[in-house]
Amino acid sequence: MNRVRSKFCIILISALFVGSAFCAEKGPSEQELDKIRAAAPAKPRVEPQKPRKVLVFSVSYGYYHTAIPYGQAAFKILGEKTGAYEAVVSDDISMFEPENLKQFDAVVFNNINQEVFAPENLRKLGAKEHEEAVNRYKELRNSLADFIAGGKGLVATHAATNAFRDWPEYGDIVGARFDNHPWESGSTVTLKVEDPEHPLNSAFKTPSFTYKDEVYQVKNFSRENLRVLLSIDTQKTFVRLDHVTWVHRKDDDFAVAWIKNYEKGRVFYSAIGHDHELYWHPVVLQHWLDGIQFVLGDLDADTTPNPKPTNKENR
Repeated sequence: MNRVRSKFCIILISALFVGSAFCAEKGPSEQELDKIRAAAPAKPRVEPQKPRKVLVFSVSYGYYHTAIPYGQAAFKILGEKTGAYEAVVSDDISMFEPENLKQFDAVVFNNINQEVFAPENLRKLGAKEHEEAVNRYKELRNSLADFIAGGKGLVATHAATNAFRDWPEYGDIVGARFDNHPWESGSTVTLKVEDPEHPLNSAFKTPSFTYKDEVYQVKNFSRENLRVLLSIDTQKTFVRLDHVTWVHRKDDDFAVAWIKNYEKGRVFYSAIGHDHELYWHPVVLQHWLDGIQFVLGDLDADTTPNPKPTNKENR
């Protein structure tokens, strides 16, 4: 199996079913944690209707994003500081068994990657072990789908569109699939706020803004199925000439954040989250918190699909 690993990362696989990527890099320093705490909102956008509990899950196979421990810290701090929710940070896939999952109001997929419910060495298992692992994988997928469809929430950040590639329904749940990133880490990109009056865009005070990150283009994406919050302003964003062949979309439409319903449930996706500095940016933290409160059902927001904007003021 082709794998890409940071030289600092070690993959620890237990038995058949539990696998997580643990990075020897310690994640945020105390100084960086202080920055996250300082940048996090002091209070939630809206008061929770009842005590909320969120599972923050970060298993990653293949490429391991070193931002993962930053996300774990940030999502925990957001809950603690604002009181919007209690975060349980765990990479134990047994959390997705129905009896365990029902304790949560939402799941945060923090930069997860590839088939996170299956052992990474799945194809190397013997016939019996392979069958057991596949059955387990399917059970946990169905449990997650039922959880969301039944009225709970899913937050997915950055690499999460590249997860569950062998599960077609996941693309329907999250709203799109990862294609590639014509804009690499540290790239300066201009984003459009597609609907400044939308409650999930309240963190952004201008019709457009620039930020630095590794920025994705996605596939299997349709505006008929979701409401886009942020997208790339291609009139103001530079793409390196040697990467032009990487740009596959012909419609000049590169969504970066959106919300949608999945049956009775709510889904929020934000592609922001590769570069570490973003995890102590106040606007980004507010953006994520608003998305979490939306999927929890506390922040009411319109999920009606929106067409591609034509307002020149946003360019």
